[in-house]
Amino acid sequence: MRSRNSLHTLLHSTKKVAGLLVLVFTMGAFVAAQEESTIYNFQARYDGAEPGGLIADSSGNLYGATYQGGGSHNCGGNGTAPIGCGTIFELIAPTQSGGHWTETLLYVLRGGTTDGVGPSSPLVFDKAGNLYGSTIYGGAAGLGTIFQLTPPAQQGRAWTETVLYSFGSAEGGGPRGLAIDTEGNLYGEANGADTDGQIFELSPPSITGGPWTFSSLYTFTGTNGDDPNGGLVLDPRGNLYGATFIGGTNNYGLVFELVKPATQGGTWSENVLYNFTGINGDGAQPFGGVIFHGGNHLYGTTAYGGDEIGDGTVFELSPGSNGWTETTLFQFDRNTVGFRPEAGVVFDHQGNLYSTTTFAAFNGGEVFQLAAPAKQGAPWAFTLLYDFDCTTGGGCSPLSTPVNKGNRLYGTAYSGGTAGAGFVYGIIP
Repeated sequence: MRSRNSLHTLLHSTKKVAGLLVLVFTMGAFVAAQEESTIYNFQARYDGAEPGGLIADSSGNLYGATYQGGGSHNCGGNGTAPIGCGTIFELIAPTQSGGHWTETLLYVLRGGTTDGVGPSSPLVFDKAGNLYGSTIYGGAAGLGTIFQLTPPAQQGRAWTETVLYSFGSAEGGGPRGLAIDTEGNLYGEANGADTDGQIFELSPPSITGGPWTFSSLYTFTGTNGDDPNGGLVLDPRGNLYGATFIGGTNNYGLVFELVKPATQGGTWSENVLYNFTGINGDGAQPFGGVIFHGGNHLYGTTAYGGDEIGDGTVFELSPGSNGWTETTLFQFDRNTVGFRPEAGVVFDHQGNLYSTTTFAAFNGGEVFQLAAPAKQGAPWAFTLLYDFDCTTGGGCSPLSTPVNKGNRLYGTAYSGGTAGAGFVYGIIP
């Protein structure tokens, strides 16, 4: 039976680093600048529990996965109640402002050797409207799967799931962090077999219904990165960018580029863009990946490092003629704001940055904004948007990166809510 925080524990315990700071929770007075609205409370059994990251379609509907729930008995139980192997859901936006969102279960994972267990990362769409995702466990060897969900020909009918690939001992396991290119190739991260992680590609067949092709693009060995997490992003040339939680020169993680070979089937090569130091205000151990903004600048968070307590940072990487330059945009301090940012970041049209912290005044985490300065090099201005409260049925652990859609932020709390199974929230910045 998997515990409520088993996904969080799994992803952090893949590599143990000496010297991690013990979390000390502090209470303080926080005033939220915006009101949070709860869009949906998960009920733990049949509709799902422990939601991960969201994506949105052009109509503003939200899609995501829950790590547990769904009613399947194949993944153990809590007394007579099944824990479930996870679900894929859609939240349909209301037609009128202030209306109710409608949850639809698109698929319930069944586990066993023929289906996945524990979908964790955000889903991705292809151009045809198919959804793709990954599971940490399940499949032929119990090491995880990549799956496709095909929408029905008629609205209201069932979506069709196809397991595209089951990970075996040769590939490692725990696939996550999918990205998709314009040709429909999928890219992701995994715990490599007897390695420190790998980046893989899954290519669609040339004939409809044929098998997808798995390729290991790059293997980490510690000094060049260890434990890739947080997802991947592509540039226009098809190069991949991401971060590793530890490894690198200082064993505090790094940001990397994987350069696509000039000829098909060639070897991908790694450029280490930045090694985190964890000292003198620099961050350590990025967990939420990176994104592009403002052309070719990369942004992300580190869960540790920064101030003398090591409560985490927000950073920017800027390319130049002599390589990439890292700038710490903000250092978290649990005595004044939340701490331990583990999600990635998202921007609005004005260039303001948004993300979450795992902990805050009420131990529940917070959603924050960093406003871009008018003058280059000036400080970014921090604004607390919402402080979650675990003690009164509020959400806990907003681990996923928010989605910015229609001038509103949407995200999930991994636990908490009316049933303690997590919920989906909306905030107007």
